[in-house]
Amino acid sequence: MADSNFAAAIARDAKLDEHTLAIEAGPGTGLLTRAMLESHPCARVLAIEIDRGLAELLRDTFSSEIASQRLTLIEGDALDGKHRISQALCDAAKQIAANEKRSRVIVCANLPYNIATPFLANAALDEQGLSVTFALATIQLELAQRMLARPGDAAYGALSALLALRANGRIARRVGAEIFWPRPKVDSAVIELAFKPWAQHPIADSLQRDEAAGFQEFLKHVFSQRRKTLRALLKPASVPEIAGVAPNARAEALSPELLLAVFRAMKR
Repeated sequence: MADSNFAAAIARDAKLDEHTLAIEAGPGTGLLTRAMLESHPCARVLAIEIDRGLAELLRDTFSSEIASQRLTLIEGDALDGKHRISQALCDAAKQIAANEKRSRVIVCANLPYNIATPFLANAALDEQGLSVTFALATIQLELAQRMLARPGDAAYGALSALLALRANGRIARRVGAEIFWPRPKVDSAVIELAFKPWAQHPIADSLQRDEAAGFQEFLKHVFSQRRKTLRALLKPASVPEIAGVAPNARAEALSPELLLAVFRAMKR
C-alpha cells in the first residue's frame, strides 16, 4: 500500500479506540500500521509479518511504539497451514485483549492475496477462539465479490454460503491499482465483515460453533461438482425432504439457510 490518504481512510473506518485490538496480517512497510496508530491516542495494533527484511524495517520504524506497547510485532507466517491462523498470533491477541481489557478484537489489514481466503474463513470459523468481531480488509475485487455472492450468482459457492451465515458483509470501497506499489494487475476492494454471534441452539438461519467446521466441509463437497444435484452428490442418495428444497436441487440454487437445513437433516 502506497497511498497514505487511503490508509488513513481505512484506519478511520476501523474505529480504533481504547477498547479495540487491531490485528494486521502483512503490514509491509507499515503505512496502514502508522495510520491506525495515529487514528486514536489509545490505538493498539498486533501485526505479523513473514518477510524478514520488512520485519526488521518495521522494528526500526516503530521502535518507540513497540517500546511503549502500542504495537506488538510478530515475525512469522499469519497462517499455520491452510486451516489455522498462526497460534502465536492467536495467543498474543488473547493475552493483549485480556491484560488490557480490549473487548473488541478486529482485523484491519491489506491482506496478501494468497492468504486472504484462509485467513478470513478461519476468522469466521473461530475454532481457535480468536473472537474477531469485525474485519476490514483490502483484498482482490474478484474474491470480495465471491465472498458476498448470493444464490444464483456465478460466483456463489462454499465460501459465500459460509460467510453469509457468519457475518453481515459489504464492499465498502473499490480500489484501483494506483494505490499500491508495485501496481497489481487486478483491481482490489475493501470488504467489511461484521461477524455474528454464535447460535446457542440449532436456529434455522444461525450456525452453532460446534457444527461450523462440519458445515464447511459439507459446503465444499456439495459445491465441488456444481452441475450435479444434491441427490447425486450426497450419501445416502436420498436427500431428506425439506421445505423449499426441490428433489433435483443443486447447491448453487439454495440459500445458505437451506443448505444448513440439508446439512442438519443429513446429520440426523
